[in-house]
Amino acid sequence: MGNARLWYHGGIAGVLGICCYIMAILISWPDTQWGLSVSVIVASGFPILGIVASYAICDYIAAPRATAANRIALGFAISGFATLLAMLLVQVAVNSALPEITRGLDATAARALTRAMRMVDLGLDVAWDLLYSTAMIFWGFALRTRRGFGPGWAFPSMALGALLIVLNVATFPWPPGDHGSVDLGPVAALFILALNIRLAYLGWRALRSGSGRDTTAES
Repeated sequence: MGNARLWYHGGIAGVLGICCYIMAILISWPDTQWGLSVSVIVASGFPILGIVASYAICDYIAAPRATAANRIALGFAISGFATLLAMLLVQVAVNSALPEITRGLDATAARALTRAMRMVDLGLDVAWDLLYSTAMIFWGFALRTRRGFGPGWAFPSMALGALLIVLNVATFPWPPGDHGSVDLGPVAALFILALNIRLAYLGWRALRSGSGRDTTAES
């Protein structure tokens, strides 16, 4: 048995997390303390809400039967989102402090320092990609027989996870999109968005059944 309220609200949390991801990319925040604080909240929303959504997905998959792949996927997902949070906060902190840090340096030294500090968040970015991509592969195995998802969700999850790992390793330490390769980040984000919308719908449907619990067996 699983908690349909958790699935519903967890799916919504996942959708809101993706919205935070889109806002963090598209919006240029004011160069003030207020703008910096808001950007930290928005950027942090994706990994924090992502952890909530990951737990809800794990609970949905485990409702009929607990599996090792599902538990392993949750562990990798939480580790990945925690690493992403660290990466985003390092990135925001470095970008906000660099003008002051490089003040007084000549142009060559300033560029070298900026490039060196940039490598820190690039390394964390790859770590996040590898961890969450591994979670996608294991969740693919777990979703194959789960009613409400099945192979149509499982195999794209495994394929995306595997491709993300290959591309990130092949172009390390540079992101694939900056190295003349394909950037699958937006595709993965859309897949995660669809997955969470589906989870929220399944939770809402289970709640409408009256019990607020789901007792369906695997298909």
